[in-house]
Amino acid sequence: MNKKTILKTAVAFILTFVLILIIGSCNQKVNAKSKVEKTNAAEEQEETESKKKTEATEGSRPLAGLSLYLQKAAEKKVNILKILLERWQQEQDDIKLLAEVIYHENWYTDKERKAAYYTGAVVMNRVKSKNWPNTVKEVAYQKRQYAVVPKLFTEKIPDECYQMAKDIYRNGTPDVPANVVYQATFIQGSGDWIDPINGEHFCYE
Repeated sequence: MNKKTILKTAVAFILTFVLILIIGSCNQKVNAKSKVEKTNAAEEQEETESKKKTEATEGSRPLAGLSLYLQKAAEKKVNILKILLERWQQEQDDIKLLAEVIYHENWYTDKERKAAYYTGAVVMNRVKSKNWPNTVKEVAYQKRQYAVVPKLFTEKIPDECYQMAKDIYRNGTPDVPANVVYQATFIQGSGDWIDPINGEHFCYE
């Protein structure tokens, strides 16, 4: 065998060896990529199944709707407890002020406390009417309406008066027409709704 033949054989051998290495490397990369894809697919499937189980569990619980609502509210950073406390405090302030108006306007007008009750009804009718302020505080402080200035109240309000105000505020006064919005020692609006009580008139708008 001459030198040229030996050289050609050596070159062919080296090229074949290099080619085998390249093919092997490519196969490893393909296998690795396939393995990663299979792993990702398995993880996605597991996540999907977990989500389905969670949704199924949420849907089967009686308070699932409330739970989801609270979760969404929390995501929006809404402090539900703070809102509820503020509303409760507003209600307490309104009831206290309504009790003060009732007491200082008409609490002792008659023994049956009808005038006092109707006073509370007039205040709340004004709050609900589009023609008057829409809060107890604004109605109580409105100029030339109530002679008593709430901020000057110093006398303790009787529990019975406070309970009357609470009942009126929370349950309304269905026995008093909604358009009875005046009370005074003289006739106003469209005239008397009922006969005056010790000179106090309760009138239609």
